[in-house]
Amino acid sequence: MLLQRKQRIGITLIELLFVLAIVAILVTLSVPLFTNFIQNYRLTSAAEDLLNSIAYARSESIKQSTPVYISFNTGDTWCYGLNSGSSCDCTNPSSCNLGTTSYQVAQQLSLTTSGLTSNTLYFKSIHSGASTSGNITFTAYGQSAPLITISISRLGNPQVCATGISGYTAC
Repeated sequence: MLLQRKQRIGITLIELLFVLAIVAILVTLSVPLFTNFIQNYRLTSAAEDLLNSIAYARSESIKQSTPVYISFNTGDTWCYGLNSGSSCDCTNPSSCNLGTTSYQVAQQLSLTTSGLTSNTLYFKSIHSGASTSGNITFTAYGQSAPLITISISRLGNPQVCATGISGYTAC
């Protein structure tokens, strides 16, 4: 009589350990990529929010026939506020009649300005929203170079450039 082989059902411990090792390697390789993706998302989200605020301030300046100011508080716990008629303090949201935006330290972004008087950008109500000119730069923690820079021309037009982030022209 022939010995019948037992048909085994399931997996062995060695096979399970082999699969777990492959999963662990894949997770280890994907974590830095995922972290970079989150950082780029935060940067682009903050830059797009600011671009929307700039467009809003410019349009409100023309609509209300009054200057509109965007006042920046720079650094790691940065914010900006929009106000008609004068600058405002974004750390006190009630002083900014057109709204404020702030990012917490957890966002891991730093904001700096250059070329702006008193960290304030303003749009004139005449000349189709002409503005002061300057640069607003976003940098991620741990990075020495700015990653996204928004430049505002004297005509109030923003231009965005980025370092290492797709979807924007290179700086």
